[in-house]
Amino acid sequence: MNARSIRDSGNPATRLVFPLDVPDRARALSLAKALAGKVGFLKVGLELFVAEGPGLLGDLRGAAPDCGLFLDLKLHDIPATVGKAMEAARNLSADLVTVHAQGGPEMMRAAVGAAGGAVVLGVTVLTSLDPSSLAELTDECRRPGLYAASLAQRALDSGCGGLVCSSLETAGLRDRFGPGPLLVNPGIRPSWGQVRDDDQKRVGTVGSALSAGADLLVIGRPIREAPSPAEAADRVLGEISQALRL
Repeated sequence: MNARSIRDSGNPATRLVFPLDVPDRARALSLAKALAGKVGFLKVGLELFVAEGPGLLGDLRGAAPDCGLFLDLKLHDIPATVGKAMEAARNLSADLVTVHAQGGPEMMRAAVGAAGGAVVLGVTVLTSLDPSSLAELTDECRRPGLYAASLAQRALDSGCGGLVCSSLETAGLRDRFGPGPLLVNPGIRPSWGQVRDDDQKRVGTVGSALSAGADLLVIGRPIREAPSPAEAADRVLGEISQALRL
């Protein structure tokens, strides 16, 4: 799997990542079955992984065999620990696995070296952080775009196959690094699906993210909280197709 194959697929579902941000296996499997064929990747984050454990990934493969599995644990620890954790993720047959780029080049190299066929994504700046939030961490973080670019450079130099970044930084990263890296945008909202009390502060629309050069769009609540998640996913796919002129 690489960025080119995703871009060339011609199937809008390939571009859509659905985060299974639910507390239990039953709800996760229900959503996976309902969205099979409508999303390219099912994303398992900390909440669900801690609640249900690694065996859930095998169950998701069975429920939606055509969906890729995105293990979003944002690994961030000493290199040896991250390397061992990545070995375990590889054995779970995850397709995409995240590490925090703030962990440094040695840690990311350890992750890449242990990943096998999984694509390691370096997480740059979380979309829940805006400039004022970043300024509370360090003076060096006052400009999210520059900080994201610096982290992205380290991640790609360390062998990561892609980056997790906001849509606001995507155009700059695409211009800087070209077509090679897989760019994943969380915090994406369809035109009809704005989120009340949104905890994502640096968000974008489907059209703006794709026009900036994003490969994968992470869209959760507008689909998950709809009366029919499958119908909501179809609406998102229509918006993706329109943006890509498919």
